[in-house]
Amino acid sequence: MPELTDLSALLSIVDERSAGADALTRLTVAEGVLSDLQGVGDRLLGYLVELARADGCSWSDIGDHLGISRQAAQQRYGRRWSSLTVADLAQSGAFERYTGRARQTVERAEAHARRLGQLAVGADHLLLGILDDPGTLAVRAIAAQGVDPATLKADLEQRLSTGPGSPAAVPIGAETRRALQAALAESAELRHNYIGTEHMLLGLLRDKSSPLLRERGITLEPTRAAVRAALEAFLRSREG
Repeated sequence: MPELTDLSALLSIVDERSAGADALTRLTVAEGVLSDLQGVGDRLLGYLVELARADGCSWSDIGDHLGISRQAAQQRYGRRWSSLTVADLAQSGAFERYTGRARQTVERAEAHARRLGQLAVGADHLLLGILDDPGTLAVRAIAAQGVDPATLKADLEQRLSTGPGSPAAVPIGAETRRALQAALAESAELRHNYIGTEHMLLGLLRDKSSPLLRERGITLEPTRAAVRAALEAFLRSREG
């Protein structure tokens, strides 16, 4: 069985990060190492919660197993579950049903969050990731409602704020997680066996995660209709 990192290994990390520093500086550096370890521990627990939920376990199931209430289970593990990154979710298999373009969209969303120095991947970063690829059904569904995707993207860029700097592991924010879960629900309701950018757009609308979309008059039902029409046109073109 692999051993946990021991004290000497941790001291080596502190020494490497604070070469030539005084004792107080080394203490500060050690606090940073501890914070890093706590972050990894949170991701470990969050990852295992993700796998449990993927197996169909509810928060009530998790709470019953631990001998606590559903609410207590969410309080104990919810924050850790929300600390997962795009890479963590990909490794857990959460994106197995995503199309290649949809996976690239999530990766671009993370890149935008890093570029802007944000602490988490927000819903607007996900929308920007969608708008980066003008050839998708999602962008075509936006254009079908009389909204210019390029103008929408430019407006969104102006709204996005710059943060203090991203952590080494940028988690997917709570609103983005909700939007991605809503995308899964939209895919199921449309009886699709995959999740594409169009479902992600519908997820953002379903969760009401992006105020800019609502301001531009892009709402859920018309977008569903536009997605269906685009899919039907695509299938007809293949048959022809």
